[in-house]
Amino acid sequence: MRLTGIGKGGLQLWITALALLSLGLLVVLAMLPGDQEYMAALLWIVVVLALLWLGNRFIHLQLNQHAPWTGHPLRRFLIQLLSSGLYSLVCINASYYVLKTMLVGLPPSPEQVLVLNLYGLLFIIPVFSLIFGFYFMARWKEAFIQSEKLREENLRTRFESLKTHIDPHFLFNNLNVLSSLIEIDTREAQQFLDRFADVYRYVLQHRDEELVELETELEFIQAYTFLFQRRLNRQLQVSVDVPSGLKPFYLPPLSVQMLVENAIKHNKATEASPLAIEIYLEAEHWLVVRNTFQPKHKEASNLPKVGLDNIRKRFAYFSPHPVVVEQDEQYFTVKLPLLEWNSVSSEKL
Repeated sequence: MRLTGIGKGGLQLWITALALLSLGLLVVLAMLPGDQEYMAALLWIVVVLALLWLGNRFIHLQLNQHAPWTGHPLRRFLIQLLSSGLYSLVCINASYYVLKTMLVGLPPSPEQVLVLNLYGLLFIIPVFSLIFGFYFMARWKEAFIQSEKLREENLRTRFESLKTHIDPHFLFNNLNVLSSLIEIDTREAQQFLDRFADVYRYVLQHRDEELVELETELEFIQAYTFLFQRRLNRQLQVSVDVPSGLKPFYLPPLSVQMLVENAIKHNKATEASPLAIEIYLEAEHWLVVRNTFQPKHKEASNLPKVGLDNIRKRFAYFSPHPVVVEQDEQYFTVKLPLLEWNSVSSEKL
């Protein structure tokens, strides 16, 4: 016969049944003649342990819903310690009072109650310390593993972002534009070359950095979109509406560039129906990149899922706020949560 594991619900059922059985035996022992104190004490211990486990588990589950550890861990610790401690002492005292009254016919004396509570505290405090210790160790291990996974993903995605900018097609297209401008307008060709150099200077300067200032990233975007606007002319319209003088915000390097690149790569752009890309702030802590939604292909598989997954994973490493992606018939919108330096753990930098 094959045995299967007992789930949490099954374990709770067995403990409840054991507690009820022990309670029933206590009642039977109280009615029998003779000295049954040792057996009664043993059954009382079983009942108390079962009630302590069931009650404290109920408190733990309720607090998980109404005061989770992730919100305010210190407050959660104090609330659970106080509520579980009070419940445990009430449970021990009430059950002992009932047992003593049933067996002896007299309530426990104040000295017995004092000794009982002292022993109860000596039992409860180490048990709670072990429970909280095991819990925090498990959470720390889980958080550490998740952090390492995100760190590896962040390094990988940064490498993929950098590879994009040494892609032969990117170089070839821009060198072709530069070559044609040299023959037509040397002044504009010099301006194009300066922006071309700005793009690669930014990539080389920030290739090893985890975060860059928003202002620095947007300056790079101005140079980056300048190259595409010279290639596409009136087919591409880019507007950046982010006021200067804001307090420093940070974001992973090349994250805005990837969104702009995806918009250009996956949408049609013509003079009759130009591709419009808007970059602006929303609610101060969100950078919005929105483009008109006019996909080259209607199939959902052709949407820029890989690039968005890349950006989501990079921001997940630094921010508790997820990247927001919205799409309707007119616009494709991505909202990036901006970071403040003091909100980013030094271990992640």
